[in-house]
Amino acid sequence: MTIVIAFHQSGYQDFKTYYIYFIYRYLTNKFPELVSYTRMLKLMKYVLVPLFSYLTHRQVRPIGIAFVYSSKLQVYHTLHIPLHLGFEEMVK
Repeated sequence: MTIVIAFHQSGYQDFKTYYIYFIYRYLTNKFPELVSYTRMLKLMKYVLVPLFSYLTHRQVRPIGIAFVYSSKLQVYHTLHIPLHLGFEEMVK
């Protein structure tokens, strides 16, 4: 569970890169019984309930700040352009 929590705080894009190139390389002394990547994937399904419990317990009061990533939707055929509604059109 510690590895999964640390992954979400690490900034790595995918778990495989994080596990193989960071955990295996730098943290083998912290985790002496480190398992292979494929075994770790099988064990991760057992982490879901304790992780949810931990995150629920650690939940802090929201401060009301949110960030939204927005980018243009790529349309491959110009015939589909009228089918893509922006937020303004959905609200009307």
